[in-house]
Amino acid sequence: MLKFLPPAKSNQWFLWYLIYAAVVTIALSFYRFVRLGDPFDAGLVGRFALLSLALSGVLHICGWFGGKLVWLITTAGLIVGFYSMFRYTKHELSGWEDLATFFSFLIVIAGAFVLGLVVEGAVRLYRHYRYSQD
Repeated sequence: MLKFLPPAKSNQWFLWYLIYAAVVTIALSFYRFVRLGDPFDAGLVGRFALLSLALSGVLHICGWFGGKLVWLITTAGLIVGFYSMFRYTKHELSGWEDLATFFSFLIVIAGAFVLGLVVEGAVRLYRHYRYSQD
């Protein structure tokens, strides 16, 4: 099912890490500077890049160790989080509402990550018990 992802402990995960971080940085910058219409700030783009590198790092370390379901479910959560952020900006937002949309984005990602860990753990336990019974 997840054959498009690199195998566990492959060096390709590092390339995926960098591309993933770049895509998330671009999406966050697009949200801030295009969707919200804020003036460009290189310092803020740098902070978005650091956040993206940290998020991508945690996610791709899980993938490097073989947690492909964690990667998949968290990526789905990332997409849902971006959708919710972009959807909430249809209304005129002050600074607090803008911050609330960003926190909702982070909460969705964190929830997806935890869900991914639970699913990955359940699958591994199922496989362990199924193969140990044979």
